Amino acid sequence: MIESILRYEFLQNAFAAGLIIGVIAPLLGVFIVVRRLSLIADALSHVTLAGIAGSLYLSQSISALGLLNPLYLGITASVTGSLFIERLRRLYKHYEELAIPIIMSAGLGFGAIFISLAEGFSSDLFSYLFGSVSAVSRQDLWIVVILHVSLWYF
Repeated sequence: MIESILRYEFLQNAFAAGLIIGVIAPLLGVFIVVRRLSLIADALSHVTLAGIAGSLYLSQSISALGLLNPLYLGITASVTGSLFIERLRRLYKHYEELAIPIIMSAGLGFGAIFISLAEGFSSDLFSYLFGSVSAVSRQDLWIVVILHVSLWYF
């Protein structure tokens, strides 16, 4: 089995990405539960949906953006959504737990708007939403590594 992992690049990428995410996820989970942010993953997934759908819609509308990887706008939307959640939590101290559903609803709303504006990118969208760990490319692996290093740095 180890021989197969070392032989094929797609298995190397899948193994490395799974290993890195397997280290990051439990460490982040502890802090998320302690800070009472257990629904943040759901909220940020909806915001990421809006970012990826928006990127796919923009690549249909503006041909110059067709080469841009939709994951970049999805990551940007997710980071922006998390910053908005923290801003709302600090702004409304007595209603901190309402920040997450507000951002989740906004992400779902923008995602629905971008999906309805586009004419037929559902197959592309589903491949981004329900991907496979065996389809991790070298570029995706580098994104995971950069996010992992930035997590430890910040």
